[in-house]
Amino acid sequence: MLAITAAKVQPECFIWSNCKCTEFQEMSIRISLVFVFLFSLVFTSVVSAQRSSSKSTKIEVVQFPTIPADAAYRIGFQLHADDAFFNLEDLRRYGGNMDLLKSSGERLSGMKYFTVGQEAEVVDVGPTVQVDVAIGPERQGAPKMSSEAVKGSEETLTHWANVPCRLPMRVRIASPEGEVWDAFEIDEPLNIRYGNEKISTIESRPGGFTYSKSSLKFSSEAAVMEKLQSPEGARFFRRKAVLLQLSNVIDELETRIFFLEGKVSVEVYSAKGKHEYPELDAARDVALESYDNNYFDGLSSPIDTWGEWAAKVDFTDKRAKVTRAVALGLYLNLAQAHLYRNEFDACAQAISDARALVLPGGEEAALLNDIQSRLMKRRRALDANGTFEMALEAEHEKAPDIKNVVGKRSQNKDVRMVMPEDRFGEIGREIAAWEADAVADSPEAAASQASEVTMAQRLGGRLEQTVGGMMLRLNPLLDPDLVGDDFPAEILDIPNLVYLDISGMKFGALPESIDRLSMLQTLVASRNDLVALPESLGNLTRLKKLFVNKNDLTGLPNSLAMCMELKTVDLKGNPVPADELDRIQQMFGEGVKVKSD
Repeated sequence: MLAITAAKVQPECFIWSNCKCTEFQEMSIRISLVFVFLFSLVFTSVVSAQRSSSKSTKIEVVQFPTIPADAAYRIGFQLHADDAFFNLEDLRRYGGNMDLLKSSGERLSGMKYFTVGQEAEVVDVGPTVQVDVAIGPERQGAPKMSSEAVKGSEETLTHWANVPCRLPMRVRIASPEGEVWDAFEIDEPLNIRYGNEKISTIESRPGGFTYSKSSLKFSSEAAVMEKLQSPEGARFFRRKAVLLQLSNVIDELETRIFFLEGKVSVEVYSAKGKHEYPELDAARDVALESYDNNYFDGLSSPIDTWGEWAAKVDFTDKRAKVTRAVALGLYLNLAQAHLYRNEFDACAQAISDARALVLPGGEEAALLNDIQSRLMKRRRALDANGTFEMALEAEHEKAPDIKNVVGKRSQNKDVRMVMPEDRFGEIGREIAAWEADAVADSPEAAASQASEVTMAQRLGGRLEQTVGGMMLRLNPLLDPDLVGDDFPAEILDIPNLVYLDISGMKFGALPESIDRLSMLQTLVASRNDLVALPESLGNLTRLKKLFVNKNDLTGLPNSLAMCMELKTVDLKGNPVPADELDRIQQMFGEGVKVKSD
C-alpha cells in the first residue's frame, strides 16, 4: 500500500475526496481513417442487453518521476537533426514558436509539475540528467486545398493547404555518463497548415533582433504548391511540424522527469440490465469505500468477486448476465485495483484480458492504453525511487516550462539547443538495447498484448445487433489470420444469427451443417473460392438473400427451391452455363431476382 509518512513518501501517493461522477482519460488514437471506419462498423451496435454501469471517486495524485528524482534539477535538453534538415536558424528565423508549441498538446488539465528540494533549470553544461530528442524522417501526405474570400472582396480568394505529416521523434533520458534511465518514441500524426496565415520573420542585427510581420497568402492552388515545394517553403513547413511534434514530446517528457500533482478519477464498474447484480453492486461499494479511505487491502474481496464474474462471460447470448461490455468493466476494475496495490503483473494480466475483448484504435483501446501508461510510469517510478525520502514539509519548486525555454530560444544564442547531427538511428538502437534489458519482460510489455481467446470468444466479441437477431461480419482486413482456413465451426453455435457476411475470407466451402443457423436471413459469401453449395442450404427456410458472387460455382442445389422467403440470389462472377441459369430461374420463378453476368 502506498502511504504518506512524515519521513518518507513512496513514488506515488493518493489523497482521496468524496465520490463524484467524473472521468479521466488521455486519448491517444493512432489509426488510419479506413480502419476507424471498419472498426466503427463492428462496434457501433455491439449487443449488450446487460451493460456496465459505474461510479467514480476523485483522487488527488502525486506521481513520481520515472528517473531518479534527485537527478532532475539541471536538465540538458538537446534536439538532434541533420543540419540540412532542421537547424537552429530554422528555429530562430520565425516568430510564433510559443503559439505552435502551446497549440498542440497542452499540459494535463489541472496538473502541476514540481521538483523537490531544489529548483530545476535547463542548462547547457553540467547537466544532472541529459534529454536527447532525435528527429526522424518526414513523410508528407497529399495536401488538401482550401480557400476563402479575402476580407473586403467577395470575388478574390486566398488559398492554403492542409498537409498530413508524420515526423517521429525518439527521446532518450540518461545520466550524464550515458546510462539510459527512460526512453520513448512519439509519432503522433500531424496536420500542417500552409498558407493564409500571419508570419513574423526575425532578422539578427548588431545589438539585437529586427522583426517584420507579413501574411502568407496565395492567389491560386498552384501558387501554394509551388511555394510549398520550394526550399524556403519546405523549411517553413518543417519548422511547424517540428514544433508541433516537439510539443507532444515535451508533454510526455515532463510526466517522466518531474513530480506531477493533480486529480484523476477511478471508475468502478458494476452492471445493469434485465438481471439484478447485488454481488457486483456490493463489490463496487466496498471498492469505493476502500479507495475513499486509502485502504487498498480492502480491495481483496472485490477483486475475488470481479475475477469470478469475469469468468462467466458469454459473448453470444444477449440475455446472459455477463456480456462483453460487463466483462470489460470487470477487467477494468481488476486492472485499476491491482495497479493501486502495486500488483503489477496482475494489473498487466487484467489489461491483457480486457484487450482480448476490444479492437485496437477505438475509445475502449485508448482507455486500456491509458491504464497501461499509468502502470508503466508507476512501476518505473517505484523502481527508480523506491527509497526516495521526502518529508511532508519538503519545499516544492515549480518545474521549468520546457516549452517556454524552447519557444524563446530565438532571443538566446548562448544555449545550443539544436545539435547539427542526425542521431535518429543511433538513439533508436540505444533505446532497443535498453528495452531488451529493462522492458522486454516487464508488466507493461505484457499488458500491450491481448490474452489468447477461443474462437467462440473472438466471434462473440464481433457480434452486432440487427433487426430480428444477431449479425456477424468477418473481413480480410480485420481477420487476416482466418483467410484461407476452414469455415469456423463456432459460427454454427451462435443463436439468433440472422445476418452472416464472410466476404473475401476464401473458406473454400460452406459446411453441410450450415442449416443449424435456422434463423439466417442473409448470407453473404462472395469471394470464397466456392465450387459448390451444400444441399442443406435448402433447410434455411427463412433465407431471404443469398450473395455468392465471384466464386467458382457452376450451379445451385435444387434444395434452395424450399426457401420460400428467398428474394435475391447474386451469382455474378461465377462460371454458370447459360442453360443452368435458365434452370435456376425456372426453379425459383418470378418471385426471386437472380443476378448473373
